[in-house]
Amino acid sequence: MIEIKIISATPGISTREKILQIIQARSTGVTIKEISKIINRPISMIQVCLKDLISSKDIFTRKNKVGVGLIYYPR
Repeated sequence: MIEIKIISATPGISTREKILQIIQARSTGVTIKEISKIINRPISMIQVCLKDLISSKDIFTRKNKVGVGLIYYPR
């Protein structure tokens, strides 16, 4: 039998707010991998938050010099 444990959200700032703080603190830009390492969250969760931040115009992106990955900047 599989035991399912329901967890509740921890109080404090949300993942979205943490990500926004990280990006705002780095005017030179930050990659999704760096964000993932800093806040210890899966990239898939971070991608959802980043899409929201981009659509709300809090951040913007540019391709890196190689043209492969994205770098996130504060607006």
